[in-house]
Amino acid sequence: MVIRRIREHVTAHNWFAVAIDLAIVIAGVFLGTQVNNWNESRLEAAKAESYRTRLLDELDFNARQFRAQVAYYIEVRDHGLAALAMMSGKHKATPRDFLIHAYQLSQTDTNAAKAYIYDEMTSGGLVSLLGDETTQAMASDYYLTLATNDRTLKDIFPYRSTIRSVMPFAIQTVIRDECGDRNLVHRERIVGIVLPHRCAAILPTAEASKAMGVVLATPGLRQEMTRYVASIDEKVEILTLDLELTGQFRDRLLKTA
Repeated sequence: MVIRRIREHVTAHNWFAVAIDLAIVIAGVFLGTQVNNWNESRLEAAKAESYRTRLLDELDFNARQFRAQVAYYIEVRDHGLAALAMMSGKHKATPRDFLIHAYQLSQTDTNAAKAYIYDEMTSGGLVSLLGDETTQAMASDYYLTLATNDRTLKDIFPYRSTIRSVMPFAIQTVIRDECGDRNLVHRERIVGIVLPHRCAAILPTAEASKAMGVVLATPGLRQEMTRYVASIDEKVEILTLDLELTGQFRDRLLKTA
């Protein structure tokens, strides 16, 4: 309709009306562009807020899991130190207690931290939604560190296989059933595993004594146990660092919101 009016006004040499019509067209295009830009900015801001909220939820999950894993491995390490003390004669060992400590040292938690939201953002080219370049670089460093650390956390030294090969399976079953991993649940989500602080497993004295003899006669067991305890220390240090980095990244996201 506007184009037809402009044509009519040109034909009539009504240049003032032509100027008004052109001004209306230009204003309409400008306003339409502004509205479209505003709508795109609004949608972009909403998308950024959605990703930020989901990422913060994932970071909270990771933090809970890291705290659970630190506590888990400290419990495992305590069992290992107790078993080593018994082997060295520093603490009197009953067969039952030694077998429980020796078996519980072999427990492991290989659950990896979550990175689904960040992976979704990187695959979709949406990392810029996190904020400024500093925040984006911090996110990249954070997830790269987690991936690197996860490879170390998954390292399992020979002791686990050794002790589970030489200890009678029936005794392992009793210890595992009574004192094995238990799910840690938060808001109906499993966020980790825990070990009972005290193990009430009942092992027949004669069977326990025989099993302890078999275990202690295993060549190189003490060395393998020592290395395994050291590896648990390494895991605790790594998980503590992961927890610290998670808190720093989370704080950065909240600060730049």
